[in-house]
Amino acid sequence: MSEDRQLHLLSSYRLATSYPLQQTPDEVAAWLNGFAALWHPAALAGAVQAPQASSSYDHDLPRSGFVYCVPEGPHLFQPDDWDRRVEQAGAAVFRATASRSETIERLLAALREAGQSGPLFDVPPEAVRLFAGLGYGYQMLDTLYEAMDHEKLLDAPGFWADVVAARDALERGEDYKSPLKSAAEKLQAGREPVYSGSLYWLDWVHIDPKNFDAPWPASLAAGLPITVLASGETLEQLAEQAPERFSELKAKIPPDLPQAVDLCCGSYRDREDALMPVESQLWNLRAARRAAHKLFGVEPAVYGRKKSAFHPQLPGWLTHMGFKHAVLVSSDGGLIPSIRASAVNWPGPDGKAVEAFTREPLPAHDPHTFFNLVYHLHQATSYDSAPTVSLSHKGEAAFATYHDLLALADLAPVFGDWTNLSRYFGGATSGDYIGVQSADEFFADYLDDRTTNLHRPDPVSGFPRHLRLRRRIDSAFTLAALHRALTPPTPEDEDALRALAEAEDAIEVRGVNVGFEEEPTALTTLETHWAKKLADRIQARSAEGQPGLMVFNPCGFTRRVALEIEGFRGAIPVADPVKAAEFSGTTARLVVEVPSLGFAWVPRAGSAAPPKPRIKLAEGLTVRNEFIECDVDATTGGIRSFRDLRTRATRFGQQLVFNPGSKMIARDVRVTHSGAALGEIVSTGDLIDERDEILATFKQRVRAWLGRPVLELRIELDVKHQPTGYPWHAFYGSRFGWRDERAVLFRGVNGANAQTGYTRPVSPDYLEIRLGAERSFLFTGGLPFVQRHGARMADVILAPEGEQARTFDLLLATDRDVPMQTAQGWVSPSPVVLTEKGPPAIGASGWLAHVDMPSFLLMSLRPCEPSEGSNRAVAGSLIETTGFSGSAELRFARDPNTAALVDGMGNVLQPLAMNGDAIPLEYSAGETLRVKAEWI
Repeated sequence: MSEDRQLHLLSSYRLATSYPLQQTPDEVAAWLNGFAALWHPAALAGAVQAPQASSSYDHDLPRSGFVYCVPEGPHLFQPDDWDRRVEQAGAAVFRATASRSETIERLLAALREAGQSGPLFDVPPEAVRLFAGLGYGYQMLDTLYEAMDHEKLLDAPGFWADVVAARDALERGEDYKSPLKSAAEKLQAGREPVYSGSLYWLDWVHIDPKNFDAPWPASLAAGLPITVLASGETLEQLAEQAPERFSELKAKIPPDLPQAVDLCCGSYRDREDALMPVESQLWNLRAARRAAHKLFGVEPAVYGRKKSAFHPQLPGWLTHMGFKHAVLVSSDGGLIPSIRASAVNWPGPDGKAVEAFTREPLPAHDPHTFFNLVYHLHQATSYDSAPTVSLSHKGEAAFATYHDLLALADLAPVFGDWTNLSRYFGGATSGDYIGVQSADEFFADYLDDRTTNLHRPDPVSGFPRHLRLRRRIDSAFTLAALHRALTPPTPEDEDALRALAEAEDAIEVRGVNVGFEEEPTALTTLETHWAKKLADRIQARSAEGQPGLMVFNPCGFTRRVALEIEGFRGAIPVADPVKAAEFSGTTARLVVEVPSLGFAWVPRAGSAAPPKPRIKLAEGLTVRNEFIECDVDATTGGIRSFRDLRTRATRFGQQLVFNPGSKMIARDVRVTHSGAALGEIVSTGDLIDERDEILATFKQRVRAWLGRPVLELRIELDVKHQPTGYPWHAFYGSRFGWRDERAVLFRGVNGANAQTGYTRPVSPDYLEIRLGAERSFLFTGGLPFVQRHGARMADVILAPEGEQARTFDLLLATDRDVPMQTAQGWVSPSPVVLTEKGPPAIGASGWLAHVDMPSFLLMSLRPCEPSEGSNRAVAGSLIETTGFSGSAELRFARDPNTAALVDGMGNVLQPLAMNGDAIPLEYSAGETLRVKAEWI
């Protein structure tokens, strides 16, 4: 054995410094495995210096006793007889591969062939791992000096002396770990002058149902902190399908004790939450926390999820639901704000903020991660106030160098400490206050995902169907809560509420993947049950023998409800609460004004003279009421002009389109109804291409009800030519145009009115075109996908590839002060109960609960568990929708005894002192809060 033995990895590549290097994974793996093999104790025997990564040009003439590693990969420019020269010089050479074990076997074979033997050939794997980890740390530090143009401050002689001492101790069977730790501490001392602040390492585990059998990363068994990211549903599946693996994880999460494992669970089910109703999103957060608590005895503090669902209001909602931190990372290509710092303070419009982690984890299975690790570390120390490197595990086995990194952490925190997110936010300072982010900073392409990847039969129609189901659930709960506010509960009531909660869970688990099944009969039965029960309570003292209708309003604002009902005997007078009426045989068409969270009673029999039309609601090509007017185009069958009667300025025009090109041709446009309450025009025709071939036939109906300042638009398509391809480019849609390119667009985003300049201003609620004082609204009713064309047009996408629905509803309106009221009211049911009793004792209409601020929108009202000393309670969720802070008062028909603010999980935050018969509420702009009222 040569007395000046050296070990060299011959390659034209070095660990990345100024920019990440991309080769094939096998080439990178071979480089890393070859360098790690050179740190095998058997290779280190007799070496006079640490292994080096060297150029092949410097070793055209091999030296006696040297050990050379040549990684598989790009061809090295070496003399043709270089292998013969190695043999003649008495050197050893081996080829490194993408397999760590194979590379070490080749090393040991080469050493034996060179005549070396001894106990170091049979050292335990743990020793090999520690030496390899130390070697990787040595190479990282040397490369970090280069990346930062810093003087090399490592005590190289002392470091090597420790390595030799460890090697010799291992050969003698003595304690070798102490000198290895001493060597690692010298690496740490050499790193600290380069960056003396705290460095953080995060280990992420993404649990994937496809890989439940994959082992946990080595960091879990080693006791290092990790962060586990999974939905509540996935955790339940893990417990059921892989109980041993689940038990291994659960053992690391002891309740009421500091935890090394952080549960990052931001949804019960990964779905398209950003475009779903507010109550659906809150349900998903609440269900996630409950699932985690049931499984592990703890509730997650960190919000994170696989499918992007970010929006400006999310920070306030997370604090409302009990989350402390968030992961603001897009793992599915969704658009999020560009942020340089790894930890930021992210506020919502209401001023409530969460600390958010924004650094994209590096895949632990990819050898490129470890080849470029110094580059990532240099970037973190250069730009982060809390420099962080994070690694992610998604079911694939980690690359071998990951284990080297853990081994180095066993010896000393050379490059910082391993932590999880809870500890990280406890010790790291948020790098930036990023301010309230606009809605245009967030976008997740649910349309492309549902069409191209998931091949859903309802990529678009699933959203409006779910929205209306959600409002039916909220309506049923609201009626139950109004009944609870008047009457103590019975066992039958509790059973019905449990059934309603089960129906809610079933609908929410299904989400927007509603398909085309029949309407849920359980929900229909429960809606009828609570409406009938509340009607009976209100009419407890009403006179018998007077057939009528009891109409309920589950919304927190007054609504004018349009009804078409059979079974009327004679005409009834148009008097409060009836605002318009017309009768044809036994069919009545009514417009009934119903107070907020209240009722209206209407007789079903009468002898009044039939109402005379006040205005001609439909004639020729025009449909109108006292607020708006719409002209239908005789050529296309679309809307030629939608306008208000005050200014008579055109707000919208409309046509049906097939993108990328079509022409709308009407075959027939006619008045199908013109009465005292309703005007209706129906147009039929074809969409044709440039060769005059029919792409689809259409039937389009426009309706105006007397007393309602909106225009109803129903579109029915019979598709002959199916759209195929990218859904944003190939679709049937409804194109709307406005007259002035200077108009500014706004859209409804989770209760807020947000200005938008985005090409795809998605919104399940509405699109607003604002020109000076004019405000024109297109209410999409849950059809969320909108694409702009230039400055004066936008398409509402109706039927992309795969869409099976053929009927779509839209709503047009002008100058609405609180558009979210219209958006909610349009999709909310108006439960009707046929009664045989007369009007209630308090009058033909009345409210049962009331919020005195129109912009403070009630999303839901539902019974809840009372506190000690009370026998019933209800809780209401409210959201501010116009961007202004203020105060409001909530009242009930029967005065509550106590009230309190509660969080989204029902925990009391603050008692509220009653102001006479009212519950006083203070709120900030865009805030979501929940109030609990109780009765003794």
